Amino acid sequence: MKKMFGILFLMVNITSFGSYEPWNYNYTSVSVFQGNNAADGYGESIDDRYVEFEGFHRYNLLDMYWFVDFFDAFDSGSSDVHGQDPNLYGEINPRISLDGLLGKDLSFGNFKEWFISYQYDFDDSSYGGGLKRHQIGIGNDVYIKGFDYVRMNLLARYHKEAYDGSIEDKWDGYLLNAAYGRKLHTFKNGWNIYFSGWVDYVFGANESKDKTDWSGNNIGTDHSLQWFNQLKLQMKYIDLSYSYKINDSFTEVKKSSYNSSDSNQHILGVHYVF
Repeated sequence: MKKMFGILFLMVNITSFGSYEPWNYNYTSVSVFQGNNAADGYGESIDDRYVEFEGFHRYNLLDMYWFVDFFDAFDSGSSDVHGQDPNLYGEINPRISLDGLLGKDLSFGNFKEWFISYQYDFDDSSYGGGLKRHQIGIGNDVYIKGFDYVRMNLLARYHKEAYDGSIEDKWDGYLLNAAYGRKLHTFKNGWNIYFSGWVDYVFGANESKDKTDWSGNNIGTDHSLQWFNQLKLQMKYIDLSYSYKINDSFTEVKKSSYNSSDSNQHILGVHYVF
């Protein structure tokens, strides 16, 4: 891995930016979600009303996606996470264009622009240092007919902090993720019906496979799946959405009698787009 970082650093410093000129964009939103039956690898499913800040940005060589979720945002006793931590969870995924660094078109077939991709996952839990996970690898924008975008990454995962300490300071498997979206219908007044989603698939997580519960029983797996799909009514500034999220072995924990790692989630959302 050190050798890989060295090669990437050398490429950034010696390659020409050439005449590469990508298209740029900027999207930021704040959303209020009512989510029911959210998965929890260590307890019952969760109902909560939470606030999310989200952004998609592109400026020349830099492509970035990020979000931060604030749980129990209205300090409500009806929330299943009221008075608990973590209070927030976030992800930051900047990508640097390899096509731009090299000044060349590296596309082939349906695989278009290539990226050096990094993702940081975090929360603010006070238990065991919470979650701080670094992931690095390769990204690509894939062309699939009928979709406005398909964005993919294949990343190696490094746990800096992970609650109980059993997998801290260790490499642990890979994350394959994809995000996608397409416009389904435009009304005469300019409103849209938009379909979007994302999928996170973790595999080869051999360190996580050895996780144990509070009694020392093995509960870990080497894989997990989260699959989120959303239908959104897009108006001028305010959007309304319904989402359905499928979970399998959430956080690489096997389904058991006392957890909800396979619980699927229904989510209603209201969004303000800047």
